[in-house]
Amino acid sequence: MSYEYIDIDIDDRVATISFDRPEHDNKIIAAMMQQYIEALEEATASGADLLVLRGTGGDFTVGRDQDENPEDLTKEDNLSMIFRANGLLTEFDGVSIAAVRGRALGFGCGTAAQSDITIAGSNAVFGFDEINHGFAPTIVLTWLETYVGRKAAIDLVMTGRRVPASEAKEMGLVTQVVPDERFEAVVEDTIDDTLGKNIEALKTCKFYPREIQSVDQADRADYALSKLLD
Repeated sequence: MSYEYIDIDIDDRVATISFDRPEHDNKIIAAMMQQYIEALEEATASGADLLVLRGTGGDFTVGRDQDENPEDLTKEDNLSMIFRANGLLTEFDGVSIAAVRGRALGFGCGTAAQSDITIAGSNAVFGFDEINHGFAPTIVLTWLETYVGRKAAIDLVMTGRRVPASEAKEMGLVTQVVPDERFEAVVEDTIDDTLGKNIEALKTCKFYPREIQSVDQADRADYALSKLLD
């Protein structure tokens, strides 16, 4: 199914969602965010094992349109959509893969970081530029330390600077950086390789690090054993 600003293709075990507003660098307006949420819900309902996120054109997405003021949405409603989208991505009951070329800024950087596997072309750049628009990205700060640590998180959000793919990988925002000419081949190989693995084992790998945080330190060995014996 295609929306006006989002494209979704579900092919057996793989759901591919593309940000599809290339004439505006895939900048996300409110209607596009709502369509992205609906596409994530559709991908979840399909039972797909893999979710692949892409951008049409030269950029993944340069993030939300900070100049838009939709008359039918309060600021709270607008921001709530971000929480909804982030939640659907991180709770997707399968493996999520972000295939990033060009710029991944603001919400786009967050989407790339929160995907389970993030493959970046060597030309990709990442950054949280909200501070350059005059506000602190507190939504980002609720989760960013989990991926990059406190010092890197503060650096990214305070400076609003853009980092190349190689530095993003060092920080932990990116899984793998590949030459642009090999980008599509690596993405397809990663999809095929992931599909060839035990999906239930992959799901355990994805959610177990979160589960174990709620288990007392003294009980963690027994808990790990119980998961293996299930």
